[in-house]
Amino acid sequence: MGRGGEHHRRLDGQVAIVTGAARGLGLGVARRLVDDGARVVLADVDEAVHASADEIGGATGEVCDVADSAAVDRLVAGTVTRHGRLDILVANAGIGGGGPIVEMDNDAFRRLIAVNLEGVFFCCRAAARVMIPRRAGLLVTVGSIFGRDTPARSGAYGAAKAGVVALTQALAWELGPFGIRANCISPGHMATEMHWTALARRAAIERRTFEELRDEVRLSIPLGRHGVAEDIAGLVSFLASPDAAYITGQTINVDGGFQPR
Repeated sequence: MGRGGEHHRRLDGQVAIVTGAARGLGLGVARRLVDDGARVVLADVDEAVHASADEIGGATGEVCDVADSAAVDRLVAGTVTRHGRLDILVANAGIGGGGPIVEMDNDAFRRLIAVNLEGVFFCCRAAARVMIPRRAGLLVTVGSIFGRDTPARSGAYGAAKAGVVALTQALAWELGPFGIRANCISPGHMATEMHWTALARRAAIERRTFEELRDEVRLSIPLGRHGVAEDIAGLVSFLASPDAAYITGQTINVDGGFQPR
């Protein structure tokens, strides 16, 4: 029986918000949750989110900048008004970028923190406020391997992602008594537009070819390939299922066994 078959629709009746869902990992997660029976709201700062929601069907798209706390509050309130509840939040939205710390200006640093850390805070806070009265819910944040092994020129990004881990652990403690679980997924090198852009930028700086760097990254991954959206989506689906009812406060690496070289 296919994934969309009755046996696999274990999230029937549940409502989810996935941020950063116009493309890439977020879109893959949203598609999987829809396949599993959830009603999903795709959120993204890019208006292409509407087309992405139409593409997968069974979902709606909303334009939202997660760095704007008022916009996030409206997103959550609108979801509850439309669907009557919120069961799952996947705080996936993020941006790349960076540079040497001594050369980074204030605005560039603050923007990375605003989207990658404050945005997760705003989303989790708004979602938790509507989950607490129901005494149930799941918060999934998205960190990064750079949050634990931060290379040069990624200080701001790594700091934000390390902050996401700490925030998630605190959420697990604070919300556990209300039956709400919080876990962080930490992806490795994923085959996404953001990763390819970062590799191209690094190649230009180091005067190397994109292909050389791409292959070098793959050599640092025991499984020998970049991750794809389905690798993340499957874990989100598991965390949202009854099988994960006793899992909270965890940071789960989805990185193919990556080892810094």
